[in-house]
Amino acid sequence: MNTSHPDVPLELALAYIDRAAAVASDLGVDLDKELAAAAHEPLDEATAERLYTRLLVLATQAIGDVDVDVERVRAEVRAILESVPRPPADSVGTGHEDLPQGRVQLQAYNGLSVRDVKPTPVFNGKTVEMREGYVDVSLLDPWEGNARAQLYVDEFESKFGRAPGPDELLKILTGDISLGDGERDPFRLRPLASSIARKGVEKPPIITADGVPYDGNRRIAASRLVLMSDHYSDEEKDRARWIKVWQTGEVTEDQLEAVVVALNFEVDLKEPWPEYVKARMVVERFQTLREQSPKAVLSAAALNKMKDEVAKHYAIGRAEVTRYVEMVKWADDFMDYQIEAGKDRAEVTYRTDSIFQWFYEIQAGKAGSKVTDQFEADPEIRSLLYDLMYDATFDSGAQVRAMHLVAADPEAYRQLIDAHQMRENRRDEAQELVKDAINDARQRARAKKGVTLEEFSKQMSKRLGETPAGSWEVLGTEVLVEVRRALLGALGAINGELSRRGDVHLPVQGD
Repeated sequence: MNTSHPDVPLELALAYIDRAAAVASDLGVDLDKELAAAAHEPLDEATAERLYTRLLVLATQAIGDVDVDVERVRAEVRAILESVPRPPADSVGTGHEDLPQGRVQLQAYNGLSVRDVKPTPVFNGKTVEMREGYVDVSLLDPWEGNARAQLYVDEFESKFGRAPGPDELLKILTGDISLGDGERDPFRLRPLASSIARKGVEKPPIITADGVPYDGNRRIAASRLVLMSDHYSDEEKDRARWIKVWQTGEVTEDQLEAVVVALNFEVDLKEPWPEYVKARMVVERFQTLREQSPKAVLSAAALNKMKDEVAKHYAIGRAEVTRYVEMVKWADDFMDYQIEAGKDRAEVTYRTDSIFQWFYEIQAGKAGSKVTDQFEADPEIRSLLYDLMYDATFDSGAQVRAMHLVAADPEAYRQLIDAHQMRENRRDEAQELVKDAINDARQRARAKKGVTLEEFSKQMSKRLGETPAGSWEVLGTEVLVEVRRALLGALGAINGELSRRGDVHLPVQGD
């Protein structure tokens, strides 16, 4: 290739052409052929843009820079395109003359050649011809006209007096630019990013010839999030970078609107898996990893590592794995109890699955105060609770959650026993008694906290009153500042309560 040719100001790419060629070969790109053609005659603008963009991206990747600076690539390509006069696009055969040669060109990748989408898609009654192939997602920007992001775009314009640029729009979607209620992940991209890192983009986004995504903004933004994050491996980033898309040809506004409406208003009738199904799959995989470990006793760090591996496999968080493990543990215990009591296994299974969420509520509360903490010490509590759960004497998971209060209150606990005894013949009365037990236990718990505060206040007042002034010298500055902050806060609350009672002024010693 002659570097004096006006079509060759590719200094950045030429420096790494050997490495880029190796990467291109893996992607099925014949760079030698395309570069040879460019050496003899200037390329048309669309083909040149496709070639130079691809080459610069590959070259950047080849030198180890995984996160391509898209704006720099585009600036380089624009400079190349403007360097020489170029022939019209129709003078160079592309193999797809029926399609407009836009900014984003489809590529063959991963064994898939660029081809027509068959059968031709129909959206909201309108036929839209498309082709499918792969693109580097770093060359796609989210669509600023997307209705999902419109409120955030409007707020950005109000705040900064201009529309957000492509990179800023991406940061709005990822939460890196805080708008709205300041939520860290307003469009829930992070769970989607983990899923894409694990298995790629499964549903092709729909883009125009110029790369405007009329469907798939979240998938594109989540894929870009993977590329920007240090959390993912090179393999995961490569999986997120190259995504299959459907690209429209010449389309009308009505056709584009039909795409948007069909994909966002029409229900696909897909029924999500019940939580108990997902939980048991997660726990089964976790248990398999535990059984494969040569160590009989695993440390907390080793268990967390296994949970992280399971979480990554299912694109969820470690906390969700822990929650499922605990829920399945109590669900299995519930089933064992009912089957041992003579219940039909199939009926027990159906009932367990129908109230599966309750097995999260059953362990609610602070450590040491959960109702499950008392099962071993008092098996009767376990029997009462499991019977009432099975027989539908409870009407919600919230009531199950409140059982730790009832179990700790003798009088409320007696009411629960009474409800258990009458549940078969007088179900309605038993349900009302459960409600009474919960309400009474809550009221007594609140009253007990009030008494505790009163006793503490008396002791605190006595202790502070008896403390000599010189005693504070032994305390550090940070402790003194914290004590002052707490006392000033308490004083404000006390003055407010006294004011509510009629601005009562109680004299203190020395008045």
